[in-house]
Amino acid sequence: MPRTMGTSRSDYATATITTVEEARDLAEEWSGLADACHGGPFSRPLYALAWWTELGQGSLLVVTVRHEGRLVALAPLHERRVGPLRVARWLGHGLGSVTEALVLPGHDEAGDVLWQVAAERRRVLDLLECHEDGPLPRAGLPGLRDVTSEPRDACPVIDLIGDAEAHLALPARKRVRRTVRVARRRLEEAGLDFGVRLADDTDSLEAVLPDVRRVFDVAEAAHPKQHLLAGEWESFTTTVLREGVASGEVLVLVGYVGPDPVVFDIVFVLPTATAGWIGRFDPVASRFSPGHLLQCAGLDWAHEHGKVRVDLLLGDSYYKRLWADRAYRTLHVEAGPRTARRVLATVARLRGHGEQTATDDGDDSPAVVG
Repeated sequence: MPRTMGTSRSDYATATITTVEEARDLAEEWSGLADACHGGPFSRPLYALAWWTELGQGSLLVVTVRHEGRLVALAPLHERRVGPLRVARWLGHGLGSVTEALVLPGHDEAGDVLWQVAAERRRVLDLLECHEDGPLPRAGLPGLRDVTSEPRDACPVIDLIGDAEAHLALPARKRVRRTVRVARRRLEEAGLDFGVRLADDTDSLEAVLPDVRRVFDVAEAAHPKQHLLAGEWESFTTTVLREGVASGEVLVLVGYVGPDPVVFDIVFVLPTATAGWIGRFDPVASRFSPGHLLQCAGLDWAHEHGKVRVDLLLGDSYYKRLWADRAYRTLHVEAGPRTARRVLATVARLRGHGEQTATDDGDDSPAVVG
């Protein structure tokens, strides 16, 4: 059973989940809390527990807060040892996972309690890609006297007003409207069609997965980034895909020029939004702008299913800006004793130069997908 700990706020009971079995038992409540908080895909059990099971190292550290028995706050974390330091990071650390703690509206104090528990035992909090609107550690709480926050990146967002054609008709979408029009004309001139297959259950996923792999392979060969369907990451990605389509939390779109697969998008499906996780295209088909054509299909699907926004997630690229209406920031938040954080910063600098130190137990998480 989770261990219940005392808190200065007697209305709340806290617990630290340290085993996968306990975390999975919590999954239904966890997902319900994420829905109530409009939480993103990386703060949910599907992604967080797949990452932990397939890629995680150290100790699981899912911190929960309850009020009158109801789960009202949760932080999906894990703990690593860096020499003498205890370092708490998000589940999904190192994969560009934009994460936030989940705190039920009306229970702001539960967020403070949550971070006090996370910072216990003199843990250093090292939280990358925090959603700027998420409940964050704040200075002045016990164990959190020193908190810093620095901008990291941006996540463009499309606010849906209708289907793809309605979005393209907006004055601000002039450039991408022209790109789509030119792509369609080139296809017509070549006597080719652009078709889309959707995978939203296990059978349709298995049918398109070989095509997704093919596009990923050729895209990586031409422009290496991070092949999440190969090597050490393959099991993690396929777990998210298979469990996600089975639960209705993942949608895979594959675009074809004629019979050939040329582009794919892997999309998380949230109650009121979609979020684009991984997308790659075959450079041979670049003259047909397959990514933009597939984006049209994704917007049509989102509108048809009552979604109000499309989160393009990490990376403020030109491609995303062509489509986006706004963006939110991600932050790097650190908290803990200054001396301990200086040690952590030194280790990070050494590892950034390709050196492994004897004080680090070896965080082998992959780099951010570009």
